[in-house]
Amino acid sequence: MTSQRFGAWVEQQLQLDQDDPALRPVLPAFEILTSRIDDARRRGARDPYTTVTAKTAGGNSRACTRRMLEQLRLPVPARRAVHRLLAGSPSGWPGLTWLYATNTDLSRQQREYCRRQLQSVREPGTDSRTV
Repeated sequence: MTSQRFGAWVEQQLQLDQDDPALRPVLPAFEILTSRIDDARRRGARDPYTTVTAKTAGGNSRACTRRMLEQLRLPVPARRAVHRLLAGSPSGWPGLTWLYATNTDLSRQQREYCRRQLQSVREPGTDSRTV
């Protein structure tokens, strides 16, 4: 993992200003997901990261993660976009959490994917899967 704080790493990787409103929910969501990963690790999970993924986590785990992210009070499309952005998607996007943990720089395509997800956060009511 990088020694750089997650927020600073995201700003650098996405080439965004720290005051960008789309980043506001990303940092608390990152804290939620990392607490879920740490808890899974303490309980002896074989792959703690799976705990926060939308498709491969077990039903209770998905429901718990969703409830915790709902505390951010984001519109549903924005909450889902933040979850995809951080935890990855079945389409092969590994998620910012994984990329940060492995100290991997984003490619141009990955940066574009992130910006599409953040568009759903900036403009609630849009679904980044159709942008």
